[in-house]
Amino acid sequence: MGEVAETTGAGVVAVLAVLAPVLAGTAAAIFLLVGWILGLLDPGAAFARTMLTTGWVFGAVTAVAILVAAVGLLLTALRNKPSALGGTYVELDGEVKRARDAWREALLERGIIPFLRDALADPAAAAALQHTAPPAPAGRMPHLGYDRPGFSSPAAPDEGSARGTRPSYSSPDYSSPDFGGPEHQPE
Repeated sequence: MGEVAETTGAGVVAVLAVLAPVLAGTAAAIFLLVGWILGLLDPGAAFARTMLTTGWVFGAVTAVAILVAAVGLLLTALRNKPSALGGTYVELDGEVKRARDAWREALLERGIIPFLRDALADPAAAAALQHTAPPAPAGRMPHLGYDRPGFSSPAAPDEGSARGTRPSYSSPDYSSPDFGGPEHQPE
């Protein structure tokens, strides 16, 4: 078997593309903040102007680093898209396109067109669909093996259920601490 050289971790360019904007932006913020504070304390200080100038330079470096990183990311995405790699990716891309087209055609032929035909055949039912949702016809909705539960009030028992089958609960008969019942008479 031939040896394949694998690179581990990110490359130097990738690390610089991530770290340069972050570090330059942080430096710009620090230099601008310190320069602004020094300018407030002593408006004529040359050191404050130097700090502000350095902050603006680092701000420009941040903007350029972000632009370079964005262009690098775009080029990497364009270079690594599956259809550019060829081989099995091109075959899979074509297969996915054929499956998507088959799904759209099936949706149109089995879902949308029959619904529109039914709506055109019975305009009153189509108008009723806009306001209320009648139960779906048995032919259109598949039976999934379960149904909604049959809730009912105690006065109108559901089919197959009797009124006497409900559990009954009684009060726990709590009493005050002064009276504990016949076995615990107060003293």
